[in-house]
This record gives sequence, C-alpha cells and structure tokens, in this order.
Amino acid sequence: NIKLLELSNPNQPLMKKLLMEAPGTYHHSMMVANLAEAATEAVGGNPVMARVGAYYHDIGKTKRPYFFGENQMGKENPHDKITPNLSTLIILSHPKDGLEMAREHNIPKAIQDIMEQHHGTTLVKYFYYKLKNSSDKPEEIKEEDFRYPGPIPSTKESGIIMLADSVEAAVRSI
Repeated sequence: NIKLLELSNPNQPLMKKLLMEAPGTYHHSMMVANLAEAATEAVGGNPVMARVGAYYHDIGKTKRPYFFGENQMGKENPHDKITPNLSTLIILSHPKDGLEMAREHNIPKAIQDIMEQHHGTTLVKYFYYKLKNSSDKPEEIKEEDFRYPGPIPSTKESGIIMLADSVEAAVRSI
C-alpha cells in the first residue's frame, strides 16, 4: 500500500514531531515496529501495517512528553509532584490525544484503530497500586478509574502491537 509506505517516511510531519519532541518515545516506537513487523509476518498478518501502526501508536505522547519515562532521560519525574489520579489521567490521555492528531493529519482509519486499541482495557497498575497502598480507604479506590477505555485490539496487527509495546517497555525497564 503506497499510503502506508508514505507514512513510514521519517520526514512525515508527525514522525518529525515525535523525533524532535519525544525522542525516547520515537526510539521506543522504532523498537516496537521491529518486533511487531516480525511477529505479524510470522502469523500471516500485514507486516507493513504493523510497522507503520507501531510508528504512530504513541504519537499522542508528544502532547506531554516529559510525563513518559522514556523521555525523562535522568531528569526529575514530574509524577513525583502530582497525585496518582492526575498522573493516571495524563497517561490514559495519550491514545485519545494521538487520535486527534491522526485525524488532523488524515492518517488512515486502520492506523487510527491501532492507536486507539494499543492498550486495550489494561490497568495503569503503577499508579493504581501507589494510590491503593497509600490510602486510608483502599476499598474506595476503583480499578476502572485506572483502566484504559479500550477498545481491545480487533486485528492481528493491533493485538501484536499491544504485546510488542508491553514487551519493549518491560525490557527497557530492567
């Protein structure tokens, strides 16, 4: 698909924005793309769709790049100065922020779907447990307030990107 190949060009406006404003996220996205492309090819999916979807999956992090660990590069963590609830809202917003940017740049619907689905309905565990463990009333803390709204992945490519995203982040944190 010619459109996908065009979107894979690092000179595309959103790709340049990602590289310049969130270089850690850019690198993460390249690593996810390598993993996702190979895995998608192995299961008979569309490897180019997986690669390009991975390039764009975290573009929404450019709205607040310093709130994502891969962009902090040894600097102070801004989450240390705000509540776990606010931290969670910021983290949860990146797929929606990315979707808005994708629509403004006429990114194809299939890539937008990957952007929207790449966390499914997973729990932002770190901030959920941080609040629950420090609360006087942990039973009042609702798990659903710390979950991505979904939807869950609907294609091989989006499911593989979800897994590759988690694997890459976990390996980086070791």
